[in-house]
Amino acid sequence: MLVPISWLKDFVKIKLPLKDLMWKMTEVGLTCESFKKIGDETILDVEVTPNRPDWMGIIGIAREVAAIQGLKIKDLKLKDLPKKSASLPIKLIPNFNLFERWTGIIIKDVEIKPSPKWLADRIRLMGHEPINNVIDITNYVMYEFGIPMHAFDYDEILGAEMKVQKSLGKEEFKSVDGLDYILPKDAIVIKDVERIIDLAGIKGGANSGINNASKNIFLHITINNPVLIRRASIALGLRSEASAIYERGPDKGGVIAALNRATGLILDLAGGEVASETIDLKKTVISDWPLAISFEKLEKVLGIKIPTREVIGILERLNLNPSIKGGGIICTIPTYRGDLKIEEDLIEEVARIYGYNKFPKTLPTGRQASEKIPYFFDGSIHQKLREILISSGYSEVMTLSLISTELIENCLLSPKDHVTLENPVSLDYEHMRTSLIPSLLAGIKINRDEKVLLFELDKIFPEEDYKLSGVVKGLTFREFKGSIDIILEKLNVENFEIEFETSEPFWHPTKRARIRIDKEITGSFGEINPQVLSNLGIKGVIYAFEFEVAALNKHSQKIIFKPVSEFPPQIEDLTLTFPPKTRIGEVIKLIPNSKLTDIYKDSYTFRVRYQDPKKTLTDKEVEEIRNKILSKIKSKLGGILKN
Repeated sequence: MLVPISWLKDFVKIKLPLKDLMWKMTEVGLTCESFKKIGDETILDVEVTPNRPDWMGIIGIAREVAAIQGLKIKDLKLKDLPKKSASLPIKLIPNFNLFERWTGIIIKDVEIKPSPKWLADRIRLMGHEPINNVIDITNYVMYEFGIPMHAFDYDEILGAEMKVQKSLGKEEFKSVDGLDYILPKDAIVIKDVERIIDLAGIKGGANSGINNASKNIFLHITINNPVLIRRASIALGLRSEASAIYERGPDKGGVIAALNRATGLILDLAGGEVASETIDLKKTVISDWPLAISFEKLEKVLGIKIPTREVIGILERLNLNPSIKGGGIICTIPTYRGDLKIEEDLIEEVARIYGYNKFPKTLPTGRQASEKIPYFFDGSIHQKLREILISSGYSEVMTLSLISTELIENCLLSPKDHVTLENPVSLDYEHMRTSLIPSLLAGIKINRDEKVLLFELDKIFPEEDYKLSGVVKGLTFREFKGSIDIILEKLNVENFEIEFETSEPFWHPTKRARIRIDKEITGSFGEINPQVLSNLGIKGVIYAFEFEVAALNKHSQKIIFKPVSEFPPQIEDLTLTFPPKTRIGEVIKLIPNSKLTDIYKDSYTFRVRYQDPKKTLTDKEVEEIRNKILSKIKSKLGGILKN
């Protein structure tokens, strides 16, 4: 989020030097690590966390800066809108499962022209070029309030009717910037009596957008279903500032103020007159809510006693209207603070404004564990595994332990099998992962390279066991299988068996296997289910593996030096044929000191090394050994030597 200091000063006096301001903002969670200069303007680059959509607007940032400095924010004085002097009809058909709130107003006889310098300059400070006065005003108010809005050419809304619904999938849509899209299923769209005119929360339609000939406009604000907005945005690869706000959830109670602000600016800068009442359709009454905090709980959670007067002062600076009642404080939570839902949320607010650096430094009490906890072991195995994979061409990634319901379901897993957070900061971080592979597949999706090799070593939950997982794109199966062979070889893991089955549904139904060592399942590998790839929008074939790191550590053996035999070996190639569906791993078990060197149709060539540590083998002795091997292969697997 770009925050011009001059714009911020419209709402709050800034007493701190720039670097001190940036440091204080970062201390309270509003991370501000850099700034840039454009002429005389200073622009902060602020990182907005998913749980604070109010920080997506200049006013929200100003509230926080005011709280940091112990000041009050300057109220934005909104003009009273003139009563409608003309009337243009419009029919809105809502779906409250898609739009929680839908507000709008019609303005007629506007003049579309370039924006005045002050408005154009502020749009440029936010990283965009000005377009025209009406569109620039909608963007300006979005940056100011953190609430997206859209203006339609009223005369292009066929039948003066707008209906919100889900897309069926495969519909064609041309956006206001002239790009064509094929819509996914269940995107939120607005239709007039004939066609789609808006991809709600993401992009307006070219067929109803504002142009130089527009005279009458319909200005609206919607509160959309955040899950559907995000799904459509990801499916289309189309992310806008509006969609980023909608995914977080804008202030439901601030839409009328934002609409009035935009309407007033349009009347001032584009002329025209109000041609309808303010439309406000909503699912439920939207209002502030009470939330209590007890002094006992506050002290217990924070571990220190903060004077009551100071606690009240902090909550007042945050505009939470605190009042003492009984053994605690009752606050009134404004609608723009949707992140404050439980008592612990209020305690966190007190702590961050009070200052984490003021908390005394204490070491945790307790005694050292007498034995290793189940998931702990020598960390050197981690470093060794990383070295093996990096030397094999893999890149290490570190993804979050929390994943979304959408990703879980796309990978054909069940959210019920995952630990679910009661109070997630975002719908993207609802569940604790049970496998690293879904997160790695998400990484493959956003990587445009033809050849990608990724791995991750981290915990899964609830067991907190370490897993080593990898995914590859652009390799043949044999090249991919070589990675697994190298891991087992470098760790000196022996006597493992490959079973052609595994339970996780994200594997291909027939092209997957698991590795068993001494009756213990150590890992699994194979091709990813095509349905999963389709759900994620990934093209091509993806292979993956996942190992239990503790099991690899347990079965990894120290390399013991064996002296080279003084006597020369005899080496020969045996070409064998087998019945269909014979597992080559079973063949290799019957041929000591051999490796598969060639496959041609139904013929398999093995290079066999005959050697005795005590003497040189004669041709007759080699023949006897060969005949025994061939006899076992024929009796157990039906394989025969090819002439």
